[in-house]
Amino acid sequence: MKILVLAPKPPWPPLDGGAVATMRCIEGMAAGGAELSVLAMQTEKHSSDAAAATPPASILRHYETVTVDTRIMPARLLSNLFFSSEPYDLIRFRSRTFSSSLRSLLLQEQFDIIQCEGIPFIYYVGEIRKLSKAPVVLRAHNVEHRIREMMADRTSDPFRMAYLKNLSGRIRKKELAAARIFDAIVPISEPDFQWFRSVASGNPVMLSETGTVLTDTLSENRQGEMKVGFIGALNWEPNLDGLKWFLKEVWPYVIKSHPDAQLFIAGRGASEEIAGQMRGINVIFMGEVDDARTFMESMTVLIAPLFAGSGLRIKIIEAMSLGKTVVVTPVAAMGLPVTGGKELFIAKDAASFCSSLTGALESPDVRRTTGEAARELVRRRYNNLVQTGRMLELYGTLCHGR
Repeated sequence: MKILVLAPKPPWPPLDGGAVATMRCIEGMAAGGAELSVLAMQTEKHSSDAAAATPPASILRHYETVTVDTRIMPARLLSNLFFSSEPYDLIRFRSRTFSSSLRSLLLQEQFDIIQCEGIPFIYYVGEIRKLSKAPVVLRAHNVEHRIREMMADRTSDPFRMAYLKNLSGRIRKKELAAARIFDAIVPISEPDFQWFRSVASGNPVMLSETGTVLTDTLSENRQGEMKVGFIGALNWEPNLDGLKWFLKEVWPYVIKSHPDAQLFIAGRGASEEIAGQMRGINVIFMGEVDDARTFMESMTVLIAPLFAGSGLRIKIIEAMSLGKTVVVTPVAAMGLPVTGGKELFIAKDAASFCSSLTGALESPDVRRTTGEAARELVRRRYNNLVQTGRMLELYGTLCHGR
């Protein structure tokens, strides 16, 4: 089976959750016998290293990145707001250059399935169908309009609130259209699966959660270390909002009781202004790291303070696969089959977040018990080959139906 994957960011190097989700899916389908080609957008959010990064040649027939300018332009944003019904967050990914590369690839080779990693590719479905008879599948990483709704609920600025609610409504219309336009929808989290299934007009909707790979051995932190880690895209507003909350409402109380505790912040895309805000007492700003898993392995406890989001928090699953204890907010835990306290800790407010974090830092037994339960959950539920194997079964059915 020949599959073309269209991605809004390079899957290699896998420096954020979206890239990891795409990379794992590609690896799993390749292991299942599929022949994979990838056409990815290279935006200003990704370093030049991403353009130079090459995936293992053994798993791909073709790999190409195309430069696409998705910068937010104030004049275009205002023009879009007043003279268009399209959501500006999505229309920024409409690119003549990418269209040209896509057409060239479709003219060169026939594919059995075209897999789109995200809702922005709704703008390319029409031209794909002019050149290919392959079923076009949306692999939905998020229900995007929900994220804007949550962001609107957290702002006190009435103009910003109005804009985000307007944007959420526009994106929702696109997601409703996607449920009809794509030949199948494959959400990666249970809540998003339920939403798409409720609005799909007869098209197949299948849950296929992002899988990961369990390592045989686990790294051990040195006795007495109190290293708290955060890793995530630092040009994504919900991550920044959560980090600022943590630095203001939680971290001062952690270091008051544990002066040796250190917070390490890693992630790509931080501006100089943001990097300056991510500093403080016992706070080490690392920026983009070479290897996310190596960073997570070196931490005692990992955190995910998130108040707006959808989909599945891929970095949490990766951390759990390493046997790490993770403290999260309820939004960050959405889509995970956990109640809190066993595989990870869910904290509803600053006080409970601080209590869970300090408790885990203080107790190796707590970390060991939580880490073992986390790895067992990953083993049962997030086996990458099982998840992608189910996708390939769906794709076989779609192909035979054509």
